[in-house]
Formats: sequence, C-alpha cells, structure tokens
Amino acid sequence: MAARRRRDNIVVGVLAVLALLGGGHAILSFFSSPPPGPSDDSTTRIIAHEQLAQSFARDFVVTYLSATSGQQDKLAEYVSTGQQVTLPSIGRQITDGQVVYAARMSASEALDVWTVTVSVRVAKGAAVSGDKQYYRVAVSVADGRLRALSLPAAVGAPIRGDDLMQGYSTTCSPDTPLTQVAAGFLAAYAAGSGDVARYVTPDSGISALHPSPYSAMDVATVMSDDSGCGASATTAHVLASVNPKADGGVAPSLAYPLTMVRSGGQWQVQAMDSVPYLRNPMTVVTGQQAGRDAAAASSAAKPSASAVQVPPATQN
Repeated sequence: MAARRRRDNIVVGVLAVLALLGGGHAILSFFSSPPPGPSDDSTTRIIAHEQLAQSFARDFVVTYLSATSGQQDKLAEYVSTGQQVTLPSIGRQITDGQVVYAARMSASEALDVWTVTVSVRVAKGAAVSGDKQYYRVAVSVADGRLRALSLPAAVGAPIRGDDLMQGYSTTCSPDTPLTQVAAGFLAAYAAGSGDVARYVTPDSGISALHPSPYSAMDVATVMSDDSGCGASATTAHVLASVNPKADGGVAPSLAYPLTMVRSGGQWQVQAMDSVPYLRNPMTVVTGQQAGRDAAAASSAAKPSASAVQVPPATQN
C-alpha cells in the first residue's frame, strides 16, 4: 500500500507540474503517443518532387541563358510573362548544365517550393567549354506542375570546406606486414596480379575487378592507426596510396581506406571502407595543421618486420 501511495503521489505531482506549465494540452500530450514519422509514401513524394524541380531548373537556366531577344515565348514555358526580362540580340553558347544543390524551402499538402542551384559553362569565343558559372532559381511543384517563381540569380560557387583530421598516425615501411598485405591485395584487386582471395577474409565479399583496369599498382605510402604496422595488433585501419599503371603509362594516383584484421597470425583485408578512418571525436583542421600532422606521421618510427605470411591461393 505504501509503494502504491508513493506512485500515486508521483503521478499527481507530475500532472500538477504539467498543468502549471502548459495547461490541459500538456496533460493530454503526456498520455498521448508521439506523432507518426514520415511514411514511405511521403518520402517517395518528396524525392519525386525534388527530381522534378531539379530537371525543370536545369532546363530553365540553360534555356534562359542561351535565349535571344526574339525568343521571349520560350521563357513563358518556365516563368510568368510578367517578369521584367531583357535578352541579348545574340545568344550565348551554354553547355554542361548540372544541378549542384537543391533544398525544399516550404511545403503544404499540395505544393512544394524548392531552391535549386545549377552550374553551366558559358563558351567564350571559339572555346568549346568556358568558365563554370552558377545560377539559383526557385521552383514550385504542385501536383506535378512546375513553375519558376522568378528569373535565375547568378550566385557564387560552393565554398571550399575544411579538412578533417584522419586517424592514421604512423607511416609503415615496405617490409611491414600491413604494407605487404595491402600491396598484394591491391595488385590482385585492380591489376589482376595474383589471387585476391589470398588477401581477404572469407566474409569480406570482395572480388577482383574484371576486367582489370590497370597493369600494375605500385604502393607509394601506407599509413595506419597501428603504431606497430601489424607487428602485434589484431585490427588496423589502413590508408594505402598507390600509383597505378595503365596501358598508356602512369595513371593518376589512388587511395584505398582499408580495415585489416589478423587471424591465425595472418593479416587480411576485412573491408574496403567507404571513407578514410577519422579521428574520434571528429576534428576540423586548417591546412597548416594538416601539413604538420602529415610531417609528424612521416617522421614517426617506421617499424620493420619479417616478411608476412599470405594464405595460399584458392582453387576456383
């Protein structure tokens, strides 16, 4: 009875506080279930409207920037004829229209308003492709019907972001286990040199590229969060930078973030990560800080180890 009385007193106290703060609505909200989240239908509708707004904005910007003074009727397909429009007598060559940003600014039951930024190249003289320019336009979407709310506005290019500090602390020398396994794996994966199954865990789901896009993969650097570069740890995050070679000669450098594990004394690739391993907590750095960190990692001790064992080739 005493426990029940205490529980009842707590409930009465909570209701009294809610009534004081928000009245009857707060009391009812205390007992009501939370509002439902977005449904599959509403999410699909938003995505569909975004694609419509993007396509419409891209076509409008390209058409508008290339129009001449005798083509006012073309613009009526996109924007109200009440807009104050002045067009040149000679049209410009506009190419490579691409959507770079889109956001839904407001929405109701039957109407969405989107802002879309489109990049284009405006030819200069005989140049086929000129400088890239950016234009923003507002678009309404109502039951599949689209309309620009105003003429496009020239805006700046997307602003360059900050660097994020990566979690790799050590540069591994060529004779360390992590470097040897990373080099063998990437040569098999992208250059068809060897059996990729020798370098990956059975559950990795990784298979070699077919056809092989490169003839060789020369490892430039291997960095890891394991200061021993595979000498004693059982798990490591690795960033392998490589200089691939193609039939036409040297190709642009590539970088592969990898998660590697050691099992039975053998290092293998468990996953090809979608993003490099980042420091936790996530840290934003300036260019000078990033340069100092890279220099420190390069000058760090580079452990050596005996040749690493690689599992034997498997039968296909």
